[in-house]
Amino acid sequence: MIKRTDENPLQTVWLSLGSNLGDRLQNLIRGMGILLTGGLMFEDCSGIYETDPVGFLEQPPFYNLVLKVRTTLPPHEILVLCQQAEKALRRERALRWGPRTLDVDILLIGDRRLSEADLEVPHPRMKERAFVLGPLEDMDPAILKKWGFPPRRAGIDLKIPASDVRILLQQNGWLS
Repeated sequence: MIKRTDENPLQTVWLSLGSNLGDRLQNLIRGMGILLTGGLMFEDCSGIYETDPVGFLEQPPFYNLVLKVRTTLPPHEILVLCQQAEKALRRERALRWGPRTLDVDILLIGDRRLSEADLEVPHPRMKERAFVLGPLEDMDPAILKKWGFPPRRAGIDLKIPASDVRILLQQNGWLS
């Protein structure tokens, strides 16, 4: 159980996960499992959407989802945990916006704004990405309005409903 302290208050964190190599579904489920056993408490998740790649277009389509968690971890420890999940699934960073087994981006951390060399919150490109805004809109339309992000639906296709994603997490022992 995560304990709240004055130095580390319990905060809501929104993450985006994507995969377009190997078994995309299993990569997302395994990635969430690593995050949920590493200090993040499950709050909610979107369904899984299939989307076209962004940036480098000569690659397979992605499976994407948004994960809402709660944690007392400081922002840079959340970043380290996200990078550990990517590493565990053997992500290679050979090409910017290239294919990957797992990509985990920190979208929002409570009401914080951070602008550091290795971490920017809110995520600087989330307002341009339907694969982030569509799932966020499904989960909490007020969050888009709060941060001034437009709803975006074009270019995403729901493949697996959120209820089925939760069942898969339960079957793997990551949700009770």
